[in-house]
Amino acid sequence: MMSNSGLKRSAVFLACFFASCEPSSAFANGFGKSNYRHSTQCAASNDSDETEEKSKGLGTYNPLRLAVLKLGMTELKFTSPLNYEKRPGSYDCANCGSTLFDSKGKYDSGSGWPSFWKTSNEDRVGYKREWDGRVEVTCKKCGGHLGHAFPDGPQRKDVPDEFLLEIPQDDLQTSNPDNKFTRLPRYCVNGASLKFKEK
Repeated sequence: MMSNSGLKRSAVFLACFFASCEPSSAFANGFGKSNYRHSTQCAASNDSDETEEKSKGLGTYNPLRLAVLKLGMTELKFTSPLNYEKRPGSYDCANCGSTLFDSKGKYDSGSGWPSFWKTSNEDRVGYKREWDGRVEVTCKKCGGHLGHAFPDGPQRKDVPDEFLLEIPQDDLQTSNPDNKFTRLPRYCVNGASLKFKEK
């Protein structure tokens, strides 16, 4: 069995490996010594749409973002600035830019991760039951891992009726069947998988 430190080292190695599969932004900007001529020629020959598209997604090569979105890992709790974000705005997929959540559905669950009780558009979020019974939440557009959905969200009576959205809760794991009808889901999302856009 691998120790926690071994798992962390493996995760960092994999994240760095995937980040190194494409040229780093430093080389693309011409800071590499031996690859300067080659990288600037490649950058100049790239189509502007492709460069723009890359800058929207994982072009920053953030190892944590890669580990979360592509490997399904979880960031440490209470480390994401988005957990403390209070301004009105939208929370978009950090990979493809699809709007997934908004500030109207965000609340402080005390879990240490950004939490939402509803999505901004149900058609943009995918669900998949994992081997341990939890429900994984993904971006439908790019397949990036966002986090998990749990049945222990806020009480329905505490949420204004105009905000309530009927969400199929049959697929959410619950230990108490009564929770199914009195509580809304809690989308527990990694901040690294999101980008906040202020309105």
